[in-house]
Amino acid sequence: MSKITKRLFIYFASLLLFLAVTAFVGFSLSLFYQTYRSHERELKERAETIAGQLEQFMKTGGPKQGRGAYLRFVGDIALADAYIIDIEGEPFSYGRRSVVSDEPTADVIEFAEHIFESGSYEHLRRKDPSGRDLFYSGMPVLADGQMTAAVVIRDTAELEKGSFFSAVSILGGCLLLALMMSGILSVLLSRRFVMPIRQIAHTAKELSGGNYQASTNVKDQTELGELAGEMDQLAQKLEAARLESIRLEQAQKDYISNISHELRTPVTVIRSSLEAVCDGVVTREKAMEYQRQMLAESISLQRLVNDMLELSRLQNKDFPIEKEDMDLLRALGDAVRAVRVLAKEKSICILYEKNVEEWVIQGDYGRLRQMFVAALDNAIKYSPEGSKVVISTQKYADEAVISIKDQGCGIPSEDMDNIFTKFFRSRQNKQNHEKGSGLGLAIIKNIGDRHGINISMHSVYGKGTEIIFRVPAASMMSS
Repeated sequence: MSKITKRLFIYFASLLLFLAVTAFVGFSLSLFYQTYRSHERELKERAETIAGQLEQFMKTGGPKQGRGAYLRFVGDIALADAYIIDIEGEPFSYGRRSVVSDEPTADVIEFAEHIFESGSYEHLRRKDPSGRDLFYSGMPVLADGQMTAAVVIRDTAELEKGSFFSAVSILGGCLLLALMMSGILSVLLSRRFVMPIRQIAHTAKELSGGNYQASTNVKDQTELGELAGEMDQLAQKLEAARLESIRLEQAQKDYISNISHELRTPVTVIRSSLEAVCDGVVTREKAMEYQRQMLAESISLQRLVNDMLELSRLQNKDFPIEKEDMDLLRALGDAVRAVRVLAKEKSICILYEKNVEEWVIQGDYGRLRQMFVAALDNAIKYSPEGSKVVISTQKYADEAVISIKDQGCGIPSEDMDNIFTKFFRSRQNKQNHEKGSGLGLAIIKNIGDRHGINISMHSVYGKGTEIIFRVPAASMMSS
C-alpha cells in the first residue's frame, strides 16, 4: 500500500468513524430519551386512570366493598408498586403481589408531598441504593374540588432498558459492518485514485531523466486528467525545445565553422602571397599580380567582416535605426542603377516595371537601399549569362508588393526552410562554387523585419527564384 493510499484510507476511515460515532451517540440518546418518555407517559396514564376511578367512587358514593376491592388490587391495575396516600398522611400501599403495606417508603412519602404542594401531576426519575432506575408518577385525587389524596406509582425500567440496549447493539453492529465495508471500498477507491498520480509521477521522472517522449496515457475527466494533459503537453514542448536546442547547437557549430572557413581562405591567400613577395620568390611583374590578389582578398575579408557587424547590429533590437519619411521606390531605383554594371558584365537584362510613382514610408533610406542591392546582387550572381531579372511593383488596398524574379539555377525545396539562416548556402550554390559570405539573405530579412516588411521567397529548382517584399498599408504614409 502506497503512502498516499494509507493517508487517504486514514482520512476516509477517520471521517466515517466520526460520522458513525456521531450517529451512534445521537441515536442512543434519542432512543434513551424516547424510551424513558414513553415509560413516563404510560405511568402517567395509569395514575390518571386510578385517580379518576377514585374520584368517581367519591362522587357516586359507591359501596365501600367495591371501593375496597378496587384499592386492594390497585397494584395489579397499575402493573407496578402503587400507593394511595390521603392528605392527612394516612397511607395505604398495595404492591404488585397484593400485599398491603401501611408504611410507604420515605421516598414515596417525599414524592407525595410534592404532589400536595403543586396540586398537579408530578413525575420523577431517580436511582435506588442498588443503582436501578426508578420512575415515580403521581396524580392528585380531588373531591368536590378539594385535594383529598394522591396516587403514587413507582416502577423500574428494567424491561425498557433491555429493549434499549438491544436496539443499540443492533445499531452498533450495523455501523461496525458499514465501517468495515467502507474501509475496503476506501482502499479500492484510493488505489484507483492513486494510479493516475503514479503514472504522472513516472512521466515526470522520465522527463527529469531526459526522456521527453514519455506520456502519461491518463484518460480522466477530473482535475487529474487535466494535470496529465498538461504533463503530456509539457513533454511535447520539452521535446520540441530539445530538438530546437540541437538545431541551434548545430547552427552555432556551422556558424563557427563557416566563419573559420570564410576567414581562413583570404587570410591564407594573403599570407602565402606576402611570404612569396618577402622571400623574393616572385619577379617584380609577378609581385604586382600578387599584390592585386592580396588587395582583392582583403576587400573580400573586409566585406565579410562588415556583413557580420551589420547583421549583429540589425539583430540587436536596442540598436536604433534612423527612420524618416522616404520614397521606397526611390531606394529601389537607386539599387537598380547600382547593380546595372554587374548585370552588364554577364549580359543580364534588368527589366524594371514601375507601376506606381512613389511609396512614402517611415524608414531608413540607406538600409532599405542596401536590402534591395543585396537582393538584386543575389539575382544577378546566380543567373546565367544572357538571362533576365524582372522587377515589378504592385499596390493593393492592404499592401504594396515588390517582386524581384530571376532565371537562375533555383533552390532545392529541401533548402527553402533555412534560406534566411546565417551562413547557409544551398547545395546547388556550393556545387557551382559561387562565392558569398552566406549573410546576404539574413541581412535582407533583418532589414525587412526592422521596417515591418514581410519577405518571402519562392523558387523552382532549375528555373529561377523570386523574392517578394510585402509592405503593409499601415506602414505607408502617402502615395
